[in-house]
Amino acid sequence: MQHEVFNEAGDRDLVVVLGWGNRIEHGNVRWLVDRLVDADYRVTVFQLPTVVTDFESEWVKPIADYVDGLESYRLLTHSTGGLVAEYLEGAEHRVYLSPWWGFHADMRNPIVSLAMKLPLSRSILPTGGADREMLGALATDRQLEDTPDRVAPTFLREAKRAQSHLPPFQFEETGVVFYTPDDAVVSAAAIEERAPE
Repeated sequence: MQHEVFNEAGDRDLVVVLGWGNRIEHGNVRWLVDRLVDADYRVTVFQLPTVVTDFESEWVKPIADYVDGLESYRLLTHSTGGLVAEYLEGAEHRVYLSPWWGFHADMRNPIVSLAMKLPLSRSILPTGGADREMLGALATDRQLEDTPDRVAPTFLREAKRAQSHLPPFQFEETGVVFYTPDDAVVSAAAIEERAPE
């Protein structure tokens, strides 16, 4: 798993876990990191691998090992990063941006269910693509170009397994969730069901 630290001299630790397909070098990610650095955070950004065969060992453990070494930290997540974050401990505050706590209705169908049973860790299934309308008006050309157009069946299986075993939401006092009710990727219904209003 790739990660990068910005502003080593920052006063407070902030861990950012990106969503699936987002990259540390994307312009919009760097813009956000610059704002966080300006607030004097020591920012560690984790970029999730887009193909995994085991949720815990390939996504959760590398980040958990890192945060275990911090005296205290705050957590900022996006999409799949929000799913991973639910399995991390010790954050003082949590901010979830469109957390992927459930499959969007478009992905809950027999084809996706069957695909999740394939033991293939190669990106062979079409994602349906991502365009500026889906990702937002501020998505960069580079981000659109870098967004994977295929997904591995093992990725879908592991994400679904993690979603179905989420621990109870326990961050009413220290967490905040931002999302769009008509999000085209994550399930707004899963967010509304999981997080208190």
